Amino acid sequence: MKTALITGASFGLGFEFADIFAKEKYNLVIVARNKEKLEDVALELRKKYGIEVTIIVADLSNVNSPKRIYDEISEKGIKIDVLVNNAGSGKYGFFADSQDASSIDMINLNITSVTLLTKYFLTDMVKRHSGKILIVSSIGAFQPNPFGSVYGATKAYELLLAESLSGELINSGVTISALCPGPTKTEFATRAGKKDAKFAMDARTVALEGYNGMMQGKLIIIPSIKYKIEVFLAKLLPAKIIASYVGKWQQSLKN
Repeated sequence: MKTALITGASFGLGFEFADIFAKEKYNLVIVARNKEKLEDVALELRKKYGIEVTIIVADLSNVNSPKRIYDEISEKGIKIDVLVNNAGSGKYGFFADSQDASSIDMINLNITSVTLLTKYFLTDMVKRHSGKILIVSSIGAFQPNPFGSVYGATKAYELLLAESLSGELINSGVTISALCPGPTKTEFATRAGKKDAKFAMDARTVALEGYNGMMQGKLIIIPSIKYKIEVFLAKLLPAKIIASYVGKWQQSLKN
């Protein structure tokens, strides 16, 4: 059986990815900070699908965590066939009032951990001429994101990383994909300090789009025609106009 490694697997998109891969008879390695929640997820998926689930408790805002995760998986002799870089965080607010620690943790989680986990497991995949990597970015990667400035910048990094690596991986047997959803019904918005958008998509639907797109080898996966149109317009209109519109929309979601 193949094995998928999924970060941020304790809730939201991460849990949905874990359930989808388990249903497809993948063994799992699931990573999150909450040990109790991970154990609950592991127990549920083992009973439901009869697969093996390995849990690793780690805070990916700690720059040492990616190497520890890779070393632990290697020591257990587990081969990772699919890596889903799902863990991420955002914070709503005025950039000038933001806390340094909050921004640094977000950068470490959304950029540093994604970069290092991708590098470590990609190296093994390239040697085997087989493997798939999915990075969960955002439609925010395509446009200015006032009141979520650092978050938007980290998502743009993730998208560009995937796009750049795709050019390096031609004929390697390994594919990389970036899932770029819009607002999604998870705990993400609440944790970021804002309300869910009324048109937020169902997490299961987004995860299925990501799974199917990755399996088809798509580079950029944008769930829903609505978000495809939004990305198209963001490329056509001046950044200042987009920034004004998105900023007003973000403020409307403030708790």
